[in-house]
Amino acid sequence: MTTLSPRRGSILRLIVDGYIATGEPVASSVVASDLDVRVSPATVRNEMVSLEDDGYITRPHSSAGGIPADKGYRFIVEGLETGYGGPNARDFAAIRAALEQRRRDMEEWADAAASIVAGLLKTLAFASTPRADASRIKQLDLLWMQDLTAMLVLILHETTVVKQLIPLESPTTQDELYRVRNRVHDAVTGRTADEIAQQRGAVDTGQGLESIVLESTVNALRERDQQKISGYNIEGLGRLLGTPELSQDNYGAELTEVLDSEDALHELTEGAPSDGSAAVYIGEEIPRAEFNRCSVIVARYGVPAEASGVVGLIGPTRLAYRRAVPVVEAAATLLSDLVTEAYYGYPASSESRTAHT
Repeated sequence: MTTLSPRRGSILRLIVDGYIATGEPVASSVVASDLDVRVSPATVRNEMVSLEDDGYITRPHSSAGGIPADKGYRFIVEGLETGYGGPNARDFAAIRAALEQRRRDMEEWADAAASIVAGLLKTLAFASTPRADASRIKQLDLLWMQDLTAMLVLILHETTVVKQLIPLESPTTQDELYRVRNRVHDAVTGRTADEIAQQRGAVDTGQGLESIVLESTVNALRERDQQKISGYNIEGLGRLLGTPELSQDNYGAELTEVLDSEDALHELTEGAPSDGSAAVYIGEEIPRAEFNRCSVIVARYGVPAEASGVVGLIGPTRLAYRRAVPVVEAAATLLSDLVTEAYYGYPASSESRTAHT
């Protein structure tokens, strides 16, 4: 973690907070009046010169106030890592209420999370639907369609439903389909395509219909797994592009173009840790030059080795990190609770149902 003297650190925090609040350079006189320890504006100016020399702030000219540089924002973010009280109670309650309204439909979770985070922080937010690395079957059903056609219905652990028509070699009935379903169901539930293929011999009796169902199940799962990871729900692009820092010299148009590519968001999110904590990338720390005026906060959610997704935001570097980081992490925590409940039937954790302060 970056080390500064207590006084210099306090001055930098006041500059960052003041600039985030107003968007205007913060004068030494303003900093001096707000410091807990009384010092003269001249002393503050000297400290600001040192902060500028060390790359924490910039100043348009020697007599101007200070503007945080990326390194100055990084100092604030590193300070958050030493511990904070989580999101405020109002933010936490709003996120929980938004997700609670959609808790029965996993496909809607990403939209709800992106919408509430964007609304709370007045910037662009994004989220992806939880997906498993390899799909696992939660339930299998066979439905009679007509004499020579049945429908295979697979309910996956991420609550996605996969349907596939199966051509039959001879006329059959729903009763026969039900018997076949019972013979293969226990052998396929909880398993991936590769696992089913490896143990097919243990359940495949050689009867034509069982073989067809098992082969169709494996093919349906593999086709599902080969599909590109579901896209990102994005909310608040207009708010992001409306900020003064991003509305100059056609930067907004360039940013819009790159955000049209899911590859860009994938690159921004692939480094998110798996423990639900937020990764924060500021300005030129972001590998893609198109985002060098932005900050990205992203957290991964879900159940390890089962299903996961991401939730995060993109904003200007002049971002209220002390609020934004806890909001993103709270969204990830509550989304993880929903995934856990969907997979294992556990209720959401008591900690998540207790309002934070």
